[in-house]
Amino acid sequence: MDYIFQAGLILLLELNIFYLFGCIIENLKIFPKEQNVSGRFICGFIGYHFIFWCISFPQTMMNGSLDFLTITWTIVLIIILLASLMVYHRNIFKAYSEVVQMCWKYKLYIIPCILLHVFLVYYVCVNGQNDVDARNYIGQVTVMLDTNKLVGVLTATGAIMDEILFKRAFSMLGANSAVMCNIFSMHPLVYCRTVRAAVNIIVLAVATFSVLKWVYKNKEDVVEHSIMVVMFANTFLFLFTNSIYTSSSFILYRTYEGKAYTAGTLVMIAIYMSIKLCETNNIKYFIMIFITMIASMSISATATFIPPVIIGSIIIAYIFSEKKWNYIWRLLLSLSPNIVYILISITGFAGFQLEG
Repeated sequence: MDYIFQAGLILLLELNIFYLFGCIIENLKIFPKEQNVSGRFICGFIGYHFIFWCISFPQTMMNGSLDFLTITWTIVLIIILLASLMVYHRNIFKAYSEVVQMCWKYKLYIIPCILLHVFLVYYVCVNGQNDVDARNYIGQVTVMLDTNKLVGVLTATGAIMDEILFKRAFSMLGANSAVMCNIFSMHPLVYCRTVRAAVNIIVLAVATFSVLKWVYKNKEDVVEHSIMVVMFANTFLFLFTNSIYTSSSFILYRTYEGKAYTAGTLVMIAIYMSIKLCETNNIKYFIMIFITMIASMSISATATFIPPVIIGSIIIAYIFSEKKWNYIWRLLLSLSPNIVYILISITGFAGFQLEG
């Protein structure tokens, strides 16, 4: 029972951290400012993983310690949270009150939606697969905690490696889990199976809702339509789990993997960023797309390929339909991290030599 209570508090804290990150992103002049509550939350989720990658990637390449990364990330979180509360506290409390008012206004739709997602969170927390992949991904977090090393130790054997595999050099979801476990003294099995799983379900629901609000934007009952379709979409997850490689199976049973985020959450965020760019013609969204690419790469190596394909497909179609030819070079720049990663992968470069 103590673990459930602790996991619930950590989950609530992380969700609020995402929103506060989003408030800061919204108020920076280089970013688009026309965001609603769900838009801030999505941008904050992406910004959180982007900043964590910027901090953890250099330490990973230098074979740094988990304790040093934990201290660094804790200081960054404290600074960002205090700054956001001091500077944007009025807007933050106003936004929270708007959420409460919206929940009350659409309670006949939101209450069933909340109950459904509470069930989904419970389901993914208790039905995670216990297979080789689970032992590998969660084992990586355990090894980091036991050895105080970010890389350099094989999960299966404990052997010391001379180099880090290329695909693991950029994915920092495991390191982020290890840091959070270090901060809150939580066992990685509990954290990955509960908090990590719940975050995926909640962010997926918010991102899907944001996309659907654009789909139904010309309807008077846009919120009602969007909530109903979110409920139907996430209910249908259970109809497509007969294979270990469907999006549903990853979301429901393999939430310890970054691919579980790629299978749904990052796909919806990629669509959201694309349609916001096409809808507003605000070229600053290319910056958000760039940040989304880094954040996706940080969450999963698989996400290096899928979100850019989605974003590229939507924006290229928009470029040709609206003859926005100057968008081409901006698109290439925003997707440049993924393009570089793919080109290096094609060359067959296998790993980096570890230092220290």
